[in-house]
Amino acid sequence: MSAATGAVRAPKAPRGRKRFTTKQRVIVTIINLAIFCVLWQVIPTVLDIPRIFLPKLSEIFAQYPKMIEEGVFFSNVLVSIRIYMVGMVMAIAVGVPLGLLIGGIRILDKVLLPYLWAVYTTPLIVMMPLILLWVGINERARYLLIIVSAVPAIVVIVMEGVKTVEPSLLRAARSFGADRRVLFTKVVIPSTIPFIGTGVKMGMSRGLIGLFVGELFTAATGIGYVIALASKVFNISRVYAMLLMFVAFSVVMVGIAQYTERRLSVWRSSAVL
Repeated sequence: MSAATGAVRAPKAPRGRKRFTTKQRVIVTIINLAIFCVLWQVIPTVLDIPRIFLPKLSEIFAQYPKMIEEGVFFSNVLVSIRIYMVGMVMAIAVGVPLGLLIGGIRILDKVLLPYLWAVYTTPLIVMMPLILLWVGINERARYLLIIVSAVPAIVVIVMEGVKTVEPSLLRAARSFGADRRVLFTKVVIPSTIPFIGTGVKMGMSRGLIGLFVGELFTAATGIGYVIALASKVFNISRVYAMLLMFVAFSVVMVGIAQYTERRLSVWRSSAVL
């Protein structure tokens, strides 16, 4: 057997999945949205779907200048943005330190974890009567709904992040004489930053649900209030218009959270299988 035929070929390294550039992603997104809009405009006519179930997209977009003229668009959208931002700041201020403490102190983990999971798994609508009983039908109810929705998600992920800190890092820091405070601030918190970013992203998603539920049932202002009011008079085009606005707001907020998470996690390799 010759050397040429007997030589064993080394297996080729598997190629990674090709990544899209930013320009390509923008183009794909625009094409996707264009197809979606065309289908939405055409399908109600082609399938003869009643307007009460699915109005045309042009009829939905026509609601925006009407709401601006009536003075109900910007005022209510800005109220929702303000309440959500303030509620999320409070949720992050509570959730991140609490997650670090529960994850780092074993006794707190044992004592508080069952209650945390109870709140995390309880449907928000079940807690509505209690929240309304505690604070009444006002803006505080919406703040509390956002906090109750977002804090458990943040705490759970941050807590698990603390538990995944490499023991070798802790041993190395102790060998240099680091006390508990230094271990926590110089080792635990930096190692947990990616989990904090993920927890904030999940908390923002759940906080949006809390905002929407609160505005549907407890508000006299906001996007959810406009939706509830329009549904009572069967103005379905306005309902869809404000739902699209809420979806757009949600996409922007989650996009900001994902960008922040990536910036906080630049040290992690992003290998694609």
